[in-house]
Amino acid sequence: MLIEEGKKEIKSILKTEITYEGHFKKVFSNLKETKQKELIDWINKCNQNRKLPLQSKKDPELIGFIMKFRETNLRAILTKKKNKYFITPFLDNHKYYDRERSKLGI
Repeated sequence: MLIEEGKKEIKSILKTEITYEGHFKKVFSNLKETKQKELIDWINKCNQNRKLPLQSKKDPELIGFIMKFRETNLRAILTKKKNKYFITPFLDNHKYYDRERSKLGI
């Protein structure tokens, strides 16, 4: 799946304008199609409140969902304002993921 197709599908799930953090475009483009679909399915489950979020320790209005890919060191974070709208999907390797979690307080 091309990056623009993936972004379009994510936007249709979340129904809001979002920004992409980390090396989302590069990492998404290099994922196998099965992993791309797994990521999009996970985003859909987050949107449907079927995944448990983590509360930010730095911002009481911010929550985040975490996805760890099996067989790789890739991680995804999807942030959301509590009871409102999604903000940012983050996709990158473990090193940048740890940095982002720390920054967000998740």
